[in-house]
Amino acid sequence: MGRTQRKRQHKKLVQFYTCNNETNSILFNTWLSGNGLRSSKKLVFAMFEAPGRGLLTKKKISAGEELMNLPLSLTINVTTLLMDDVFCSIFLENKLSCLLKYKQKVSFQSLMAFYLIHLKAGGNISKWHIYLASLPKEYTVPYFLPDEVICHVDGEIANAIAKQKNIIKTSFHIFNEILQNTMSNNIEVQNLGSYFTLLRYEWAYFTVNTRCVYMDLTKLINLENISSTILSVINDNTKISLCPYLDMINHSANARNETKLMINKDLGNLPLTKLNDDIFSDVRFSIYTKNNFDPYTQVFICYGDSHNLKLITEYGFFLPSNDIDFVSFNFDEIVLYLSSRGTKLSCDQIAFINNHGLNKDLYIDLRGLSFNFYGLLMVVKYYYNQNLDISRLIYSAAICSNDRVLIEFIMPMVKDRLVSIGVDLNKLCSFSRNMILDNCIKLMGQYVNILEKFIKC
Repeated sequence: MGRTQRKRQHKKLVQFYTCNNETNSILFNTWLSGNGLRSSKKLVFAMFEAPGRGLLTKKKISAGEELMNLPLSLTINVTTLLMDDVFCSIFLENKLSCLLKYKQKVSFQSLMAFYLIHLKAGGNISKWHIYLASLPKEYTVPYFLPDEVICHVDGEIANAIAKQKNIIKTSFHIFNEILQNTMSNNIEVQNLGSYFTLLRYEWAYFTVNTRCVYMDLTKLINLENISSTILSVINDNTKISLCPYLDMINHSANARNETKLMINKDLGNLPLTKLNDDIFSDVRFSIYTKNNFDPYTQVFICYGDSHNLKLITEYGFFLPSNDIDFVSFNFDEIVLYLSSRGTKLSCDQIAFINNHGLNKDLYIDLRGLSFNFYGLLMVVKYYYNQNLDISRLIYSAAICSNDRVLIEFIMPMVKDRLVSIGVDLNKLCSFSRNMILDNCIKLMGQYVNILEKFIKC
């Protein structure tokens, strides 16, 4: 083997460097172990070529091994917020009747983001300042694309961004109004008032969005009577948590893992008035892998089976060859197309479509038309055919879905969508490139592949 070939192979293999000995990593590891983290001795922090920061194993890890466990007191969860008297005073000592005025107005994720800003404003006096310093300074989600770029990304991406902007701006204004009317004299609250900005809140929101894990504490604490607590303002559940160290492990669709909440048998159904850190030091959260990992490879967990639209808009990364990707079509868009082809749906047809849920989940994936899309087209074509039982015909489509009459009928709309995506891709490629834009381009390229495959079949 020649020297040049050996160098090429070596360069190809070296795709990471370990960073456990860097000052920030040493400080973070010391803080983690000092607060009760127990992690596999095989794992070290590393920087990888593709996903960036993650965890590397120095020795073989076998399925069934525990990767880490940590006390509940080392996670930021619903109890953390409830036990923080200073944070709660922002809402409870207020000129406004916050718990009533803003009852069920924000998500728990938004409240968690507000709490992160509260911790950040505390600086070095916060128990969490070392963890907060370890977090990314920015995120690669399309939310942060400029408006002149967003107007050319696919409509599904743009819709996801619009929803995020609405949630973030609405909750930001609510929290800002609460802060402006707080009567708390605590210096931390006063500092938060001047520290709280939209830019910082956006960072906090996506910190929670990209790094939280599912954690159900309903068996541990009693969350039935929350009307007099800050949880009165949330409109969903509290089953997410930030877990230092665990959030360093990157996602793979092929990874399989299991989490466990280990609760002392004497604990359970704790009232909100009896919460304290000492109790939660005995409750531990653990994660086990169900995969084998070879020495000097990256260790992964799975965040759940997700299509790339969710992965890029929620987490900021793209998975090549994701078989569950799809191209969505809006019901109103389809009705407009039908009208342009001289086919107007009757009131009876629309009622049938709505009653059977055929106006939702309309998409094309690598296998072809979705069940609902196929069923919708059947209603369009065969609803008034006296010789056919439309309901039976639709539900047999789960077995037989290759009616060329239906497929050819929808083909012009599919081709138009393909052309539209191509035009937008050409425009996007003219902008200055970065990882966020590249992910959008990759996803839209996947849409092109899906539609081209459908057209050729």
